[in-house]
Amino acid sequence: MSFSGLALGNQNNWQSFYTSTTQAVFTSTTSYTPIPTVTVPILLESHIIAVTVSCSNAKPTWNFGGYLNQRVNLGLIVGGLPDSDAVQKRKLWLNRLTLLIFPELTSTYAISFDVPKWFQDFTVTVFEYIGPSSTTDDLINSLQQTVNAIQTKVNTL
Repeated sequence: MSFSGLALGNQNNWQSFYTSTTQAVFTSTTSYTPIPTVTVPILLESHIIAVTVSCSNAKPTWNFGGYLNQRVNLGLIVGGLPDSDAVQKRKLWLNRLTLLIFPELTSTYAISFDVPKWFQDFTVTVFEYIGPSSTTDDLINSLQQTVNAIQTKVNTL
């Protein structure tokens, strides 16, 4: 499925959806428990999102920012868990905005973040695309309706 009519470069077509900062738990002055998976507690509807992650103790040589996992509800319960494992797992870059376009498998989905174990804090911001978009299927349906309207007019002549 391809998209047309996207206006990704217009900042008015983006809305901040979720922002969170998580700290590692220090067990002493020199050691800490790594940050566990960060789960966004709200379901997303937009299948076009942008994500940025940062870490205040990041060294200049660090580029990797973790992984984003997309999960969908399958309606099945296995092991007491109602959701699928990660349908999509996408690599994130530190201090960069990452554009993600997910297939429209369901109307809503959940996301979580696997944080690198060396991060002492993890800040994530998720933006959702709220601007215009048309899929190829939408364009085909629109064209079919136009052809049907023309055919009706031709039949009445």
